[in-house]
Amino acid sequence: MIRRGSAIAALAMLTGSVSLAAAGPVPAAPETMLFAAIAAPSSVSYTGVVEVVRFGSHAAEASVYSIEHRAPDLTLRVYSAPSALSGDSVISKGDLSFSVDARRHRIVETRNAALDDRIAINDNYALLRANYQIVRKDDETFDGRSVVAIVLINKYNRRTAMLVRVDRETKLVLDKQEFALNGSLVGEVRFQSVRYTAAVATADFALPKQYQLVQGPTFGEPPQSPDSAVRSAGFAAREPRTLPEGFAPIEGTLVELKGVRTVHLLYSDGIRTISLFENASASTLDMTGLQTERTQVGGRTAQYAEDGAMALLAWSDTTLHYALVGELGLSELQKIAASIAP
Repeated sequence: MIRRGSAIAALAMLTGSVSLAAAGPVPAAPETMLFAAIAAPSSVSYTGVVEVVRFGSHAAEASVYSIEHRAPDLTLRVYSAPSALSGDSVISKGDLSFSVDARRHRIVETRNAALDDRIAINDNYALLRANYQIVRKDDETFDGRSVVAIVLINKYNRRTAMLVRVDRETKLVLDKQEFALNGSLVGEVRFQSVRYTAAVATADFALPKQYQLVQGPTFGEPPQSPDSAVRSAGFAAREPRTLPEGFAPIEGTLVELKGVRTVHLLYSDGIRTISLFENASASTLDMTGLQTERTQVGGRTAQYAEDGAMALLAWSDTTLHYALVGELGLSELQKIAASIAP
């Protein structure tokens, strides 16, 4: 069942008695630091260089970009690596992102595609607090800054899911490491040469003139609740009746994938996510580069693949085509899939 009532509506503060004779300030509770870190980009402007590494099952991917952020919601990323992206940039304005393709002289508009590589943590703090233990580790120095190391431990499987290093002064996340269920590192986003400044010019975020503006394949209608998206799908879309413990519905959107109207339903436990894609026309699934295996969903043949911590399960009931993508194992994805069956 979906755990709806366990979300924490406000920040829980840890209190205790402190002797008047105690020397030095009392360290902030890890919950306090984490909450401040989520809110920091809305009030802190900065520049720097960011390195992103993702570890798949058979290969690793890395990218490097310079970043300018003007609080509360303007961000410019200019890529220097890999070579295929060198010179390209992403400009984020609120919940919209504009990917600037310098070679093709075009701009692709999406609903914040850049959020996938931002150096931040999920802003759904209530779900995170409900499902993860927040533990403060030793203080450190990172990129020349004094930071607080915080570990997030899943309350159900007792495994470390994430480690973040938070700038003690500005509360900005300077390093984020994510871990698979087996404890292996599956991704890291880290700052280099971070500099805090209010002098970030608005002109830096202007879109290049005379570039063609096109809508990206994931640009859809504004997010709504999953059940609302299902009702407005235009076909008999379905929601899962069962989710893993701790997961809750986040949002639903209607998107065009390869010209096919598709429902995208998003679920999360505060860190991990599950995406469910459904359409009635044809499968839009591209599993190029993945090693797939055959399995079963409700007596029907399905395809399963893993890439690092992410897994994909795809099947059809002859009426609809489905794909589940999430940071879960095969057995959990199969349980979700079975609960969607009519």
